[in-house]
Amino acid sequence: MRDLHADEKTIDLLLSSLQENEFQSDERFAILFASGKFRIKRWGKNKIRAELRIKHIPDMLIQKGLNAINEKEYIQTILHLAKKKEREIRNEKPETKNQKVGRYLLSKGFESELIWKILKQLPG
Repeated sequence: MRDLHADEKTIDLLLSSLQENEFQSDERFAILFASGKFRIKRWGKNKIRAELRIKHIPDMLIQKGLNAINEKEYIQTILHLAKKKEREIRNEKPETKNQKVGRYLLSKGFESELIWKILKQLPG
């Protein structure tokens, strides 16, 4: 708005209006960002949390965004990604395959405890 040479009073008035009508809300942003990155890019909570911190979203609002992710859907996504990655890895020992799948899931931002639980569920 400053680039359009709007005066400070107009800018403040417009921002206040946006906040009152919840068009500009960090909480709303955190929830939509978290659910969008999870559903579309299949990011884990660690990666989402890190990205929201980069955007200077308060931890309390980050937690609200992460809590908006359905836990059952979250576990199903980890399992789906693990199985998919496991099928892509050929001619590897089971330990090596598990390490590669685990590293892949860590890079997507999933929690290590959940990853190892999922890896134990996968067939040899």
